[in-house]
Amino acid sequence: MISERLSGIKKSASLSLTKMASDMKQQGIHVYNFGIGEPDFTTPDGIIEYSYESSKRGMTHYTPSSGLPDLRKAISEKLVSFNNIKDASSQEVVVTPTKFAVYSSLLAVLNPGDQVLFPEPYYLSYPDIVRLAGGKPVPFRLPDDYSLNLDEAEKLVTPKTRVFIFNSPVNPTGKVYSAKDIRALSDFVLEHNLMLISDEIYESIIFKGAHFSPASIPEMRDNTITVSGFSKSHAMTGWRIGYLHARKEIADACDLIQQQTITCAPSVSQTAAIAALKDTESPKKFTSIFKKRKDLVVKLLNEIQGITVTEPEGAFYAFPKFEMSMSSGEFSSQLLQKSHVAVIPGNAFGESSDDHFRLSFATQEEELVKGIELISEFMNGKRADKPAGP
Repeated sequence: MISERLSGIKKSASLSLTKMASDMKQQGIHVYNFGIGEPDFTTPDGIIEYSYESSKRGMTHYTPSSGLPDLRKAISEKLVSFNNIKDASSQEVVVTPTKFAVYSSLLAVLNPGDQVLFPEPYYLSYPDIVRLAGGKPVPFRLPDDYSLNLDEAEKLVTPKTRVFIFNSPVNPTGKVYSAKDIRALSDFVLEHNLMLISDEIYESIIFKGAHFSPASIPEMRDNTITVSGFSKSHAMTGWRIGYLHARKEIADACDLIQQQTITCAPSVSQTAAIAALKDTESPKKFTSIFKKRKDLVVKLLNEIQGITVTEPEGAFYAFPKFEMSMSSGEFSSQLLQKSHVAVIPGNAFGESSDDHFRLSFATQEEELVKGIELISEFMNGKRADKPAGP
């Protein structure tokens, strides 16, 4: 018997589509996979070696539930120097997988039925994470330029509104919000006495503008839970390692949740994170490569009749709009079946995006060129079925 809690929870669209692409690959079909959101790079050698050597010295056991003291200290120092969060303390840091950080943060501050606001388009897991935590997701639609229109959010505030989830750079649009935007958001959060969960996982991958952390605003420090990690910045998705920072009362609550669920983050991943924090060059290198790919993808997509795309300012996604008489789910399904190109349907990021799809450009340029050529053929109604092989 399955609990009622899971009755409204959907499968992850990105993971489901990735499985379909993997199944096709096992059949000998070459799939141009622009679906899953992870860098195609291998974790830098220095990080792997540091973790390996630490493991050989015996760092393969439980750690304190909130994380290794040296790692927490290094994260707090990074929060001060990079995120400009004044006096961030290691006692306010919990080391945990980044996605679990969002979940445990919600568990720590939500009561059953509390409402959680977030802009749409949104990271596809937010609504279901909110539901699992006992809350009610309340998305509000953004304008076509993805500017942060808080007038729409204002209309949805009720006495049950408790949390606002914010993501910059944004998955899926690549939007980077300015300090001015975030200060306006902070005024909104403080006016309504909300908690802000600031998802900053793409903070190092910015092509235009600069990263600005809400908790760097002194008045927002106690009202902000900052979430980040190493998956995107250092190509460490498989290590499942990240962290959250919040005032000590909330950090302690998240630590309590961790003690009674996953116990602690993996020790080998924590030692890798220590090395990652010392590696400031790899994120710059990766971002330079992503920018080159972004420029290529935007150029190629905008050459396709029936497709328009707003240039991403950060992260490694394009979010094109397509003009065809079908839903984004039908579009993505047919594109995969007929053309062997995997993208994520726009409606996974909110109902208002059912005429969009998300394309990850975290893959080789040759793959991007060939895959987008197939998208062009599909859009133009040409026969796109391809034989096995690239």
